[in-house]
Amino acid sequence: MTAYVLVLAEPRSDKSEELAQYAKATEPLREAAGGKVVFRGPVARTIAGGDSPAMGIILEFPDAAAAASFFDNDAYRALTPLRDESFRRLQILILG
Repeated sequence: MTAYVLVLAEPRSDKSEELAQYAKATEPLREAAGGKVVFRGPVARTIAGGDSPAMGIILEFPDAAAAASFFDNDAYRALTPLRDESFRRLQILILG
């Protein structure tokens, strides 16, 4: 069953180079896990909840195991310090 990854994020404006490096490095890893970007853009409106994140990303994977394999990959794990440095706030959820 298709699984989706929902990313709610607030990038750090002073870390745009690091964010670009992270995005470039994760692209081939995501593709190797069968993932594709369905949506990437700003949050237009918050209906319920607290502070809105600045942006949202939706990734699609063949199934939840494929999505998990992307994040469990040693190459991805090596990028987590760069990821964590690039975002002020970040939440990543696997749906499905």
